[in-house]
Amino acid sequence: MKVLVASKSVPVFEALRAMPDIEIQPALTTEQIAKNIPSAQLVILDSADVVEYPYELGMIQTLLAEAREKRGLPWTKSDDFLADAEQWIEQASRARGGLKLPDKLTVGFVSYSGGVGRTTLALDMAFRFARRAERPVLLLEFVYGASALAALTGKEMASLYDLVSKVDLQPTIFKGVTMVPMDYDNCCLLPPEEFGKYFKKQMAKHVLTIVDTNWPHGLVRSIQEEVDQWLVVATPRLDAIENANKLQQQLGAKAAIILNQKHGTGDSLALTGMERSLDLPHIERVDEWSGKLGKQLLTYVYGPAWREYEQSQNVFASLARGLGRRRSVGES
Repeated sequence: MKVLVASKSVPVFEALRAMPDIEIQPALTTEQIAKNIPSAQLVILDSADVVEYPYELGMIQTLLAEAREKRGLPWTKSDDFLADAEQWIEQASRARGGLKLPDKLTVGFVSYSGGVGRTTLALDMAFRFARRAERPVLLLEFVYGASALAALTGKEMASLYDLVSKVDLQPTIFKGVTMVPMDYDNCCLLPPEEFGKYFKKQMAKHVLTIVDTNWPHGLVRSIQEEVDQWLVVATPRLDAIENANKLQQQLGAKAAIILNQKHGTGDSLALTGMERSLDLPHIERVDEWSGKLGKQLLTYVYGPAWREYEQSQNVFASLARGLGRRRSVGES
């Protein structure tokens, strides 16, 4: 259970540390409190101890009221908590809980061939997660030939061969995402075991790992057991649909077909009878990384927890914008 403590009360910390399975999240600025409310299951807040930066305390109280109404989040003062700590912990355990995402998740975007938008989807999902969750996300690329990651981002990035062969070299972080693009020709010079060690070391540092890969690929074996969900990407082309169906059968229970670039009625007719888990619309400017596709993908892989997480973040952003407008009016 995660308990958000916005208080300087030493007895509160001592009482919580004496209890089993309690994760204490200290936060004294209004910014820290606001960011941690979505994942908290109990909040202990002493107004006099809170630093009102950059938001007013009234905004925090509004967020707490929203969380109490939507998911039964209990919150109290330190004196009231200490008067009956076990009762507050029991109340928190009965509530619907915080919006906790898994500590580790590995998702693979996969197809027999290119041209289905696999890398675009992987990037939009990674950027959305990094922007919204503010937690470490890793993007691994397994390709034959040139790097699609490097081409789509237009960034000069340390490649997989250099990252594995040069001990002190660190991967490029772009828009909050740790990028590991592949340079296939050079990677052929090293044994697969060396790459496996590097992948597992990097995956251990990240909450979400996204894999962008052709199938089959020699390096996939090094991380295949770590993959929780395979997303087989198809488009409304007969060859892509046929390939996706075959690949889903080959990958088994962990695999689901994602239909990308669906246009309209014409595509719907062509897709009659095709089983898939998610339809993604055609978007003109995918290189703007709006997160629209990423949001749908994250909701699919994380389920209701991500949907509620997005909603709580939207409430927070709306209140922050309102506070900014009030400040601007006051300054003018």
